[in-house]
Amino acid sequence: MLMRKSLPEREIPHITKLFPTIKKKDFRKLPNGNYCLQVSFNTTGKYACGFFDVLIEYPYNYPMAGPKAWIQRPDISRKTPHVYEWDKENHANICYNRPKKDWHFSYSSYEACLMIESWITTYCRWIKTQIWDWPEAGMLDHLF
Repeated sequence: MLMRKSLPEREIPHITKLFPTIKKKDFRKLPNGNYCLQVSFNTTGKYACGFFDVLIEYPYNYPMAGPKAWIQRPDISRKTPHVYEWDKENHANICYNRPKKDWHFSYSSYEACLMIESWITTYCRWIKTQIWDWPEAGMLDHLF
């Protein structure tokens, strides 16, 4: 009998391209039954603004739908563009892609993290310049 791999087992080969120390034990289940994984992005360059801890939440129908990205740290300004919602702890669920246009079921944690990182880079620039120039339209053409 062929057993289907669990979500963590399927995603580890992809996520470790960007976060090599991630292991199966780093994935956990949320009260809603979805898997999640916490990763940390370090911003660099002219507009760097430190580390961003992001909780990646995989919906029940992943990869047909992309994961949610919740910024855990730092606090995201309520005036920030491209945020879907805030939870009770004031964590922002960022709009890092256009779900019906930019997400494809063949994508993995790797592609999601590249898009999340693009959003974070744009946010850092916005914090310092008040210019939001994220290339949403055709963004994936620039990344892949």
